[in-house]
Amino acid sequence: MVEKLKWGIVGKLPADASGNPSIGVAGPVVGIHNEAMLLAGGANFPDAPPWEGGKKAIYPDGTVLKRTQDGKWEASGTFTLKHAVAYAASCATPNGVVFAGGEDESGPLQSVGRLEWDASAQKVLQEALPELPLPLSNAAMASLGDKLYLAGGQSADEVSDRFLVLDPGDTAKGWQALPDLPHPVSHAVLLAQSNGTYPCLYLIGGRKANPGSTSDLYDSVFCYDPKKNTWAPVSALPRALSAGTGVAVGPSYLLLFSGDAGEVFSRSEQLLAAIQQEPDTLQKEALKAERAKLLRAHPGFRKEVLLYNTVTNTWTAIDSIPYPGQVTTHALRVGNDILIPSGETKAGVRTPDIVGASIVRHKSFFLLDYIVLVAYLLLMVFIGFWSSSQQGSTNDYFKGGQRIPGWAAGLSIYGTQLSAITFMSIPAKTYATNWSYFFLQMTIIMAMPIIVRYFIPFFRRLNITSAYEYLEKRFSYTLRAAASLLFIFLQLGRLAIVLLLPSLALTLVTGIDVVLCILMMGVITIVYTMHGGIEAVIWTDVVQVFILLGGALLAIVLIVMKLDDSPTVLWQALEEGQKLKVFDVRPVFSEPTLWVVLIGGMAINVISYGTDQTVVQRYLTTKDEASARKSLQLGAWMTLPSALIFFSIGTLLFLFYRQFPEKVDIGQQSMDAIFPWYIVSQMPGGFIGFLISAIFAAAMSTLSSSINSITAAITIDFYRRFKTDRSESDYLRLARFITLIVGAGGTIFALIMSQSGISSLWDQFNTLLGLFTGGLGGLFVLGIFTKKANAPGAFIGLLLSGIVQYYISKYTQVNLLLYAFTGLASCVLFGYLFSLAIPNGKKALDGLTYKTIAS
Repeated sequence: MVEKLKWGIVGKLPADASGNPSIGVAGPVVGIHNEAMLLAGGANFPDAPPWEGGKKAIYPDGTVLKRTQDGKWEASGTFTLKHAVAYAASCATPNGVVFAGGEDESGPLQSVGRLEWDASAQKVLQEALPELPLPLSNAAMASLGDKLYLAGGQSADEVSDRFLVLDPGDTAKGWQALPDLPHPVSHAVLLAQSNGTYPCLYLIGGRKANPGSTSDLYDSVFCYDPKKNTWAPVSALPRALSAGTGVAVGPSYLLLFSGDAGEVFSRSEQLLAAIQQEPDTLQKEALKAERAKLLRAHPGFRKEVLLYNTVTNTWTAIDSIPYPGQVTTHALRVGNDILIPSGETKAGVRTPDIVGASIVRHKSFFLLDYIVLVAYLLLMVFIGFWSSSQQGSTNDYFKGGQRIPGWAAGLSIYGTQLSAITFMSIPAKTYATNWSYFFLQMTIIMAMPIIVRYFIPFFRRLNITSAYEYLEKRFSYTLRAAASLLFIFLQLGRLAIVLLLPSLALTLVTGIDVVLCILMMGVITIVYTMHGGIEAVIWTDVVQVFILLGGALLAIVLIVMKLDDSPTVLWQALEEGQKLKVFDVRPVFSEPTLWVVLIGGMAINVISYGTDQTVVQRYLTTKDEASARKSLQLGAWMTLPSALIFFSIGTLLFLFYRQFPEKVDIGQQSMDAIFPWYIVSQMPGGFIGFLISAIFAAAMSTLSSSINSITAAITIDFYRRFKTDRSESDYLRLARFITLIVGAGGTIFALIMSQSGISSLWDQFNTLLGLFTGGLGGLFVLGIFTKKANAPGAFIGLLLSGIVQYYISKYTQVNLLLYAFTGLASCVLFGYLFSLAIPNGKKALDGLTYKTIAS
């Protein structure tokens, strides 16, 4: 398995106004805006090199370059900066290319500007931004969030250690000072990238000029944490480098291109200092000749491409540039391509070339893997048709004739709650952070006694099929319908996401087309769910649980076998990275501290296991209440070993990619792809198919449960509620038709999102509906645990809960894990208070609260 960068010359700077070919520039302002490359300014020596008396020319000229259909960049227009500038810090933002400082013939500048490409008018717009507090050239700049950060630079007298920030949306404040850099530096690289949890800034290499002596060249790398407002050292470069360039790629990687290691530069400085101090004319001329010879024979700058992983804190060389190394320029990221326009290739020498590198990703999915995957899919279809022979009524279709063994229902509960997103995200989260989310998985064990004692008895003894039937018996049909509709819409949204996200990840790492992934999972799941109903769902869940846990255990064994370091070295790496941290007992509610995890997890699991139709339906498939309790207990206790397995996979992936940093996937778009990438890049044929089948299994178990539960809610809560005169065969036919429509709808929408990129709109829709999820749980808590709660009060509580959730999510820093708790608690509080304030008459509560239910 090899991953590399495919290099090529993708463009050249255009000839000048006189028709002379461009010789290139160093220190240009450059960036991409509205799909146009804007390149302006810069410096070169048009007549002779500096050691032969050539004068440096600095330009105001700008060029607009557009990408052609064959991937080349060609000039399509020109513009002129308001003043000549070179060696300015620059970076692209959504609102334009910002450049700060730089120099002209008179020295360093304070000016800051922004270039915007107006595509409709086909021209470059220029805007002045607040000036820097001091003139600086060769500073480094990066955009993080909606702010611009500038680090270091060379002033007229000294190298700066200033670190500044500008909010372009509030320019009245100007540039604000942040904690000084760890040392003065110019010619450094500043890049924004996630540290595995949230975006930070990384200051890489650079140098510090020392008047009368040689410059200090740095191999140091520092990380600025915007939450802590502090700088901290991270793993140093393999060697000191300055004036290089780089880009952030993937979820946690930095690529550094070229750079000056200082061999010639330092000797040149030594000779220059000697020339300035030498009183003898002949000796001075000899030193000048030696320096000129040194610079004429300049071998060029380094060609290596260095990769830094912010999670594993490791540097490694992954490639070599097949062209002269370019310094004093800015690398650009355009989709899967990296561009390095112009720059300096030797002392006094520029290049007009725009060098491009495309991320090439080689995937391995062998014939044996396809056979394994197809065999798994055919097994699911077989189970569906086998189960269909026992479907004679909606009781069979939605409750399995109440003949499902408790252990099978328990495994199904576990499989339903473990989606493909979870299968990939838990290892990814642990790889990137630590075990602080471990107790979130354990909260179902803590919530289990509450569900067993106070929820399951209602669903079993009331002989219901939909969980929301209880809300009608306790309150009103209005609340039943509202809750059921919210559930249906939430699950419909979940269908598309459960199909799309793993398909996107699998497409990136296996090469299987995303449409084919979605169709394979969607169509096969529809077939067996439509034919076999809940019984097929449960028995396929059982098989899928064995596959996904077996695959996870296999992954652990294979990762351990590839680790070469001793246990002592591995343990030391985990301690240094704080990868085994479980408890965070800080009294903070904006981060996943222990208190957030416990409180939020308890609320999440009370809602999921106590009120969610996808789980409640499993309680109703067993022969009696005791079996239903055992099914939950098994499903809950299964989370302990499975959590240990999936968290261990994440930790082992950290160790693996720390030991073999070159094997990461720099083209991956999400951290969630780290486990699938390991599967396809490191495992042998056959094993890959088995592990990919496990991801399919995790997705399909969740998918089938959602489809069947939506069908149950539509059929029971709406159609059958009003159409009571139909035969069982009519209801059954309708249920199968609804299953087909629901499954097809979710699959089609996943396909649309995969091609049109409208998933963000769908996310917003689901976020809006999700504001009421906690309130749904609150309705059941109100009904079961209070006698005074009534229908009007409960309905107002549900609405106010959604409003409270909106304000919490919009205006507070409360961690999202607490949303379930705040939603549930606010619904209960407002529902109870408004029930007291709005009397609704007496209603018989026999068997409907925990105090009145028959034992």
